[in-house]
Amino acid sequence: MVDAKSAGNKEDSQAGTLYVVATPIGNLQDITLRALEVLRSVDLVVAEDTRRTRKLLAHYEIHAPLESYHGDSGPRKAQRILRTLQQGKSVALLCDSGTPAVSDPGAELVALCHQNDIKVIPIPGPSAVTAAFSVAGMSSAGFIFAGYPPRKDSERHQFLQEIARDSRPAIFYESPQRVVATLQELGQICPQRRILVARELTKLHEELLWGAVEEVAAHFISVAPRGEFTIVLAPSTEPTGQPTVEEEQLEQAVKDMLAAGLTARDTAHIIELLTPLSRNEAYNFVQQVYNS
Repeated sequence: MVDAKSAGNKEDSQAGTLYVVATPIGNLQDITLRALEVLRSVDLVVAEDTRRTRKLLAHYEIHAPLESYHGDSGPRKAQRILRTLQQGKSVALLCDSGTPAVSDPGAELVALCHQNDIKVIPIPGPSAVTAAFSVAGMSSAGFIFAGYPPRKDSERHQFLQEIARDSRPAIFYESPQRVVATLQELGQICPQRRILVARELTKLHEELLWGAVEEVAAHFISVAPRGEFTIVLAPSTEPTGQPTVEEEQLEQAVKDMLAAGLTARDTAHIIELLTPLSRNEAYNFVQQVYNS
């Protein structure tokens, strides 16, 4: 069996090593053999949710010391973990499920280790992002991962507007409490755009819904959403580059408002309210027209 301190195929150093370990997003059998080796060999496991991680460790009869590290842990906890590493001990970083430091506070601990010359080694494995994209059927040279939408209505609206305009597929997470509102708003922006909604990936009640945004949104109005959601939105197919008639009309409208005495800021606010443009995009557009 490979010892955790040599699992990265690098020479040991006096300081310890932080292993960023991907764990199953549902089905416990999805863990890798390398991840099990590391978890059995490290001096400490730090996890976002110790209750969930304890079940995983118990399933594979792993008895490593376990501590919590989550969004409310604060810098003191990160410093304690750093001191453990500086004492030459090895630590495994886990999140609730999937790959750590992608959409959770683990990135802060990883950055702290880099700043203090602590070796960080990824132990790859399950990820809801790649799992959902692999079954979305959206051929692309790439995609964007946007994490969770903001909770505030205005910020969420801007978030959805931006990903709906992107020429690449967009992947994001959403909670069951907000998924209906998010899908309904997305349905207003691009109702016929294709979307994949993956619910409870790899778990007993896994569900994959594929169709137009407005159709999938309607489904969750009649069926109460439960579990964790990963959403893949097809890319925008609208042409870019040459100004459209609508853009020309918008430019003229901006000129008219400025000529009538409105300030650039007030004009931008009106444009933001009446178009899909975000606040910054509207203001930049107004400034461009003003300076032309």
